[in-house]
Formats: sequence, structure tokens, C-alpha cells
Amino acid sequence: MTYIADFFKYTAIVVIGLLPIMNPLTTIPLYMSLTNRMSAENKRKQAAKACVYAFSILATFLLLGKGIISLFGISMPGIRVAGGIIILILALRMIFSGSDPSSEVDSSASDIKKADMDYSFSPLAMPSLAGPGSIAVVMGLGSQIPAGQMIMGHIHILIGITIVASIAYITLSASKWIEKLLGKHGTQAISKIMGFLLTCIAVQFLASGIRDFYIDFSALTPAGTL
Repeated sequence: MTYIADFFKYTAIVVIGLLPIMNPLTTIPLYMSLTNRMSAENKRKQAAKACVYAFSILATFLLLGKGIISLFGISMPGIRVAGGIIILILALRMIFSGSDPSSEVDSSASDIKKADMDYSFSPLAMPSLAGPGSIAVVMGLGSQIPAGQMIMGHIHILIGITIVASIAYITLSASKWIEKLLGKHGTQAISKIMGFLLTCIAVQFLASGIRDFYIDFSALTPAGTL
């Protein structure tokens, strides 16, 4: 029973941490604009492929994150602080602007030719769903896995990513219904709520990173030199 409880607990932490930054609600306007001339079947395929790509991107950074850290000589506390700053900036923009700028692309959707083009990888998967903020969250979570629980820790995070990607697929598939139900103001309100939750997560990342910086610095500083 304890194992099952821990499984749901840690998987829920991943979902709660990742869902606000991925925020599929903010991808709905872009998704609907890019696919409005497509058939219903092709729209579903675009949503499914975008979510599969988003999962693959996040899983790759989760599994190779430590290799990237070692290659560039980046410390774990540095990843936490940097991730916290990125997430905090995105969260504040969500709160004060009502939208997540990570879903924006260089060209407006109206300027893109809508035919049978594939938008699933870019811009839907990256940067909209699996943008810098989502990658920072995944790498930050991966950096906090205890040394003796690496396998189970990665499994929890991968399952959490799968759940969030599934939620994103359901959201995109039901985009027309959700937009009609919430309306413009309702969608903005949801974005602001998610922005607040994301701010709390960012502050926790920053506090954790700064604490670890202090611990590492104290361990390296000889006693009596301060």
C-alpha cells in the first residue's frame, strides 16, 4: 500500500508541476487556426502527433539531461535556479497578459498556408507544448531524484509526462467544445490560475537551488575563513 501511495504521490507531483507550463489551453487558438481547413480525421492526427512529439522531446531531455549537464559543466543547483527563473518569467507573463508567450511563433497563423502541411512538430509540439519552460521543469524534476531511486524516479516522471501529453491530446481534440464552453474570458482566467500555480513552482525551484548552492559553498569553504 505504501508503494502504491508513493507511486500516485510522486506521479501527481510531476503532473502538477508540468501541466501548468505545458498548458494545452493556450495552444488551442494556434491549433484551431492552423487546422481549420483540415478534415476532422487530419485534425486528430495533428493533435496526436504533436503530443507524441512533445513526449519524445521531454523524455529525451529527461534521460540525456545529466549528460548535457556533465558536458557543459553545469551544476544541479544551477539547473534548478535557471529553470526557476525561466518558469517564473513565463508564469508572470501568463498572469499579467493572460497568455503564455511560449505558444507564439514568428509567423502568424493567418500567414501560413493551410493545406495538408504538417504542423505537429513545429509549432505545435515545439515550442508550444514542449517549450523551454516544459524542458526546464522536466530537467529540474530529474535533478531532484534521490541517488538510490534513479530508475523509479525516472519511471514516475515518464508516466507523469505521458499523463500530461494525454491531457494535451484530449484538450486539443476537444478544442472547439472547450472554446465555446469557456469563451475568451474563461480561457484567459484559466491561464491566469495556471500562471499562479506555476509561480509557486518557480519559487520552490529557486529556493531549492539557492539552498543547494549555499550547502555546496559551505562544504567547500574552510572553517573560520568567513
